[in-house]
Amino acid sequence: MNPNFRLRAALACGWLVSSATIAVAPAVAQQRVAIDIPAQSAAKAITKLGRITGTQIMFDYGQMKGVRSNAVRGTTGAREALQVMLRGTPFEAAQTASGALVVRPIRTASLTPAQAELPASEVATAQPGQSPGDDPAMDAVPEAEIVVTARKSSERVQDVPISITAMSGRSLRDRGAFDIQDVLRSVPGMSNSGAERGLSRYTIRGLSTYASSPTTGIYLDDVSLVTISTTFSGGFDPVLFDMQRIEVLKGPQGTLYGGSAMGGAIKYVSVTPDLDRFGVDGAVGAAVTAHGSPSYHGEAVINAPIVAGKLALRAGFYYRHEGGYVDAEPGIVQTTGLSSTPFPIYTPLRQDALSTRDEEDINYSNTYAVRASLEWQPDESWSIRPQIFHQNYKQADNSHFFLGREGFVSSFRFEQPTRDKATVYSLNIQKDLGDVQLTSLTSQFDRRFSYVRDYSFFIGSLVPIVFPFTSYNLSDSDTSTFSQEFRIGSNKGPGSRLKWIVGAYYSSQDDRLVQSVDAPGTAPIFGTETLYFGDTFTNTKQYALFGEATYTLFDRLDITAGVRIFKVKQLVDAINDGPFNGGLTQVDGREGSEDGVNPKFGLSYRFTPDNMVFASAAKGFRPGGPNRYPINPAVCGDDLAELGLTDAPDTYESDNLWTYEAGSKNMFGNGRITLNASAYLTKWKKIQQQIGLACGFGFNANVGSAEIKGFELEGRFQVLPGLELGGTAAYTHTEVTDAAAGTGAENGDALPEVPKWMATAFAGYSTEVGDGWDLSIRGEYQYQSKAAYSFDETFPVTFSDGVVGDIPTPFMNREAYDVVNLYASIGRGGMRFRLYANNILDARPLLDADTATGSDRARTIRPRTIGVELSKSF
Repeated sequence: MNPNFRLRAALACGWLVSSATIAVAPAVAQQRVAIDIPAQSAAKAITKLGRITGTQIMFDYGQMKGVRSNAVRGTTGAREALQVMLRGTPFEAAQTASGALVVRPIRTASLTPAQAELPASEVATAQPGQSPGDDPAMDAVPEAEIVVTARKSSERVQDVPISITAMSGRSLRDRGAFDIQDVLRSVPGMSNSGAERGLSRYTIRGLSTYASSPTTGIYLDDVSLVTISTTFSGGFDPVLFDMQRIEVLKGPQGTLYGGSAMGGAIKYVSVTPDLDRFGVDGAVGAAVTAHGSPSYHGEAVINAPIVAGKLALRAGFYYRHEGGYVDAEPGIVQTTGLSSTPFPIYTPLRQDALSTRDEEDINYSNTYAVRASLEWQPDESWSIRPQIFHQNYKQADNSHFFLGREGFVSSFRFEQPTRDKATVYSLNIQKDLGDVQLTSLTSQFDRRFSYVRDYSFFIGSLVPIVFPFTSYNLSDSDTSTFSQEFRIGSNKGPGSRLKWIVGAYYSSQDDRLVQSVDAPGTAPIFGTETLYFGDTFTNTKQYALFGEATYTLFDRLDITAGVRIFKVKQLVDAINDGPFNGGLTQVDGREGSEDGVNPKFGLSYRFTPDNMVFASAAKGFRPGGPNRYPINPAVCGDDLAELGLTDAPDTYESDNLWTYEAGSKNMFGNGRITLNASAYLTKWKKIQQQIGLACGFGFNANVGSAEIKGFELEGRFQVLPGLELGGTAAYTHTEVTDAAAGTGAENGDALPEVPKWMATAFAGYSTEVGDGWDLSIRGEYQYQSKAAYSFDETFPVTFSDGVVGDIPTPFMNREAYDVVNLYASIGRGGMRFRLYANNILDARPLLDADTATGSDRARTIRPRTIGVELSKSF
């Protein structure tokens, strides 16, 4: 039978070949929406496109048998997307007078002009041998057009009514970015303390505090990577390997993401397997760092269909050697907390560090990462994706350098290696039931963070007689987290007035910290060479039910409401011993339990598809729990008495906040101009804070309140074809409104580690240079204003005659600094050559300045680094 006749007959017999059930006006097929549909069965892809766009698409299921569609990713209309899906197949898209789209056999052997001329800036299609993260067409899409999953469904970043920054895989590559710390200065409102990998505390919109629970959630493909944060372990930093994008969500995300996302969340999204394309992607690169040794890296990723259209494997390996820039030399160590002269004359103690090490570039590191995932679609309604990601980071020595010395020099007495080893296992199962979609996400996250540190100067500052003895601190943090999330969400596309998602979440996290401080040769003084030993075990269980719904009124006004009902249980066992602990202390089965409700409300109004205003009110929380360290009143009784306590509290509660935000997202001139703005007010109560005691110990308590207000601006302007200018600005004002004893804070103080101003400015140019080659050049300027290190304006000093007095805090603030980066890349097809120059002016801000541990020291950002990379897709 003639296929054209069969198609016309089917259409005449009552929509027997219709795949969509929504009747719409012709204009709907041209409405631009965010689309992210991988290559798959054409019938399944077309059905999904109809739901996403709310467009009626008619086709013959029998004719589509065995036909595979192309991938479509980007922001476009239904007709253009359908044309890209069908490119290279024996079918084409047509439109009826009623606005319905029809898939029909191609009448000629060639593509239609509309198919051939579809702009890559609107829709991108993965080519053979290319991953979405490296596809030049896809990565040409502006950041405003990136499709994100911030609300656990695919949306264009400009359509999400919250403040969010997204960076594509190619953007990360062009910057020469290794991990999140290489790009965080480009994210307005985001900062961190702890420049050492694996020890960072990330802060979004000023929510900075010293406590065991972080204020920013970290996720890899929706799997939580949050661990207990201590002096000996911080946030886990996945390397940016085979990443499709990074999303930074700002403001409380407690409804969909739970506790420890009260300030926001960092989401890493990796590339998923392609069921139809075999390809190999590889990259090699090298870099030189001022004052240091070279760096180099290599990676390879293979995408292999095992059963065409049903089962595919994606696997890759990554290695990076990062050269050091800190030198070990014999010399002087300065100790601010001790004076070499009697009271009242203050002279910081400077003495021979007694180190014999003489090595260059000691803080080099090696990182190995392996990623593997399977995509199995037994039929068109299923997606089953098991994944594994393993990362092993080893740093030969830490990056502290001594203050009071020239250059990046330290005089620690022995090597201080750091190792951060983590594995993430996950199983993501999705089932398409037509109007709804079911999702099950099962995961296991195992991490071991360990390091060795030189405590000689710290112990020597407490007991000067033991300064000549070398003291070792060994710390091991082991975390094992199992989590399970089930959710069900609407799947009707933008044509539906009601969009919703409900789910349930459970996690169980075991965390164990073992620490030992040993000083060989000190047994005659202390009766033992083990000055301190601690073994602390914590189990945290979380249970939650959550839901969020958005209803559209009058076609332009969306009303959103969400809630998370949670319960947290914690159990702590600990044993501590040694002379610096005051003898043996134990915590046996100390428990904590609490529950609560986290609501969220939002409104958004669209003047046009590209112009929106929004407002929201959301509550955030952070789990409380038992205090993990026993405090011996025999050692710390006087310090506790100053706070009106006889013992440290056994538990502390969750803290909470409300954030009120209003903003606007706008695109003008057919996408040539993007202007976004938002302003917010946060009221933070019962703040979890670590109370430090002069005896050297501390505990967590709910103390004080704070108010944070600020705004963020973002602009992008396509001045000429290929030429783009833009920038961002973020203002964050933090203020303590209810100070508590023991924190050192007073009402009106700013929260620590939060710059009041952050700003960026950039210029980029892209052009075709002939014979299929394209060139991109970009320069970026980054600025951060000064930020407070501490609440305390005075610093205690022990003078040489034994008198204890105070001096002005030497490092009250981290000074303002700016950074300039330059990037360039040229490519054709699947090959690309990149050149980048980071920190080209060689800025050296003092980060994490520390004068309280016996050796005045600091870290800085990586000095000027110039690198090249060659990537190729086969």
